[in-house]
Amino acid sequence: MKRAYADIPEGQMHYRIEGTGEPVILLHPGVGSSDAFTRVIPFLSKKYCAIAPDFPGNGDSDPTPYPYEMIDHARSVVSFMDSLGIKKASIVGHHTGAKIAAEIAINWPEHVNKLVLSSLGYWQATENIEKKEPTDFTTRVEIKTDGSHLMEWWRRAAMWDDPLDIIEASVLEYIKAGPRGEEIHWTARTYETKLRLPLINRPTLILSGAQGLFHSSAEQVNKLVPNSKLTIIANGP
Repeated sequence: MKRAYADIPEGQMHYRIEGTGEPVILLHPGVGSSDAFTRVIPFLSKKYCAIAPDFPGNGDSDPTPYPYEMIDHARSVVSFMDSLGIKKASIVGHHTGAKIAAEIAINWPEHVNKLVLSSLGYWQATENIEKKEPTDFTTRVEIKTDGSHLMEWWRRAAMWDDPLDIIEASVLEYIKAGPRGEEIHWTARTYETKLRLPLINRPTLILSGAQGLFHSSAEQVNKLVPNSKLTIIANGP
């Protein structure tokens, strides 16, 4: 698996790449990086050219020049594709990455072959967000001289009951993103899911783990995306 940088108008985007054939672009969750797909890429690369970029402001990519909205992140991925000479690709997005993938398909459909939206964050109106997601999950964390911000980042990384190695990797992502890291979550929270998803016109797979945070809304997301297919991974986290 190779790592490299691509030049886009806003700076450099770091990415991981492996394999040959049809390109498949993997978009990571917010406050994360392409490292989220290092265990998946070897499987995909047997048939596809698997490419996972770090969003600007995340991982090893340059910071954003201003607080990005969802459309800005989508545009950065299109610029990334242009930089690598990729005219069309299948795009996979997980959590916040799924919303960015959706915006690429809506605004630049000519660049999208097929679309996979994994665990797209969406709360139905009848659900109680307070019971499912802590209210202090995405507040800004300031750097402090006593290092207490490191413990706060660890607390956030550990609240999902992941294995210790994944928690540690998540903390490193928080450190790399820094105080501005949560900006990507803020724009994801204000995303108008009900209005945007019906605009997708590319073949779409809705993917959800049976134990996932957003599993309860997977069927609703499937209904919002025209002609989409829903697949549930049994016991999937």
